[in-house]
Amino acid sequence: MIIHKIKKDLFVLSIEPKEELISELLSFCKKQKINSGFFIGFGAVRSGIIGRYTNKNYKWKKFSGEFEIGSLVGNLTLKDNELFIHSHVVLGDKNFKALVGHIKELIIYPTCEIIFWSFDKKIKRKYNKETNLFLIN
Repeated sequence: MIIHKIKKDLFVLSIEPKEELISELLSFCKKQKINSGFFIGFGAVRSGIIGRYTNKNYKWKKFSGEFEIGSLVGNLTLKDNELFIHSHVVLGDKNFKALVGHIKELIIYPTCEIIFWSFDKKIKRKYNKETNLFLIN
C-alpha cells in the first residue's frame, strides 16, 4: 500500500495489485494508531467474497474475474475494543452487471484508490439482539 498523508486526519491510499483490501486497511489503521474513521474509494478487483444481510445473518458469495469497483464506502470503528471495518461495494462485471454487498474479502487488481478520514473520537459498536449485529453505539 502507498500512503499519502494530506493532513492530520486525511489520507490518500493506493492499494497495490494482489493486496487484500480489508487486511491492508486494518494494517494501515494499526500503524497510524487510528481507532475510527470513514473512507470512500474506487478501482478494480480480481476476486473476493461479498455478503448480503438477510434473516439476521450474512449470506456470502465468492466471485472471481475482472470487476470494476464502481463504489466503495465504509467506516472504521471499535467492536469489543478491536478495530472493525464495515464496508460495502458495488462491482461491475464485463457485461456491465452489478454485484453489491458487504465486503468480507477483496483481492485488488490492478489498484484501489481510497480517501480515508480519521476521527479523533473513538466510535464504538455494541451488540443489538434484535438485529444480531454490532451497531454503532
